[in-house]
Amino acid sequence: MPQVTAAQELQIKAQTRLAALMEEKLVTRISVLSTLLGGGKTTERLLVRISIETHKTSPDFDQAAADKAKNRIKQALGEIGCDVFIETDR
Repeated sequence: MPQVTAAQELQIKAQTRLAALMEEKLVTRISVLSTLLGGGKTTERLLVRISIETHKTSPDFDQAAADKAKNRIKQALGEIGCDVFIETDR
């Protein structure tokens, strides 16, 4: 049986916790960035892409909606054990 890496485990955990937001199509993509550090250690970062218009120059920009979406993601993830970056679709 293949062994699950830390990055794969983090991906599965994030997908499970964000499943409801993915069904709503608020979360469009979940990625794990794994970086090899010195001494054979690695660090993982979670990248979550959301589909809400948050570009400040957009006529549809709504800061409150953007903040609410990001807070919902942070709340759903809870303490996941790594840095989380939230990126918006454009």
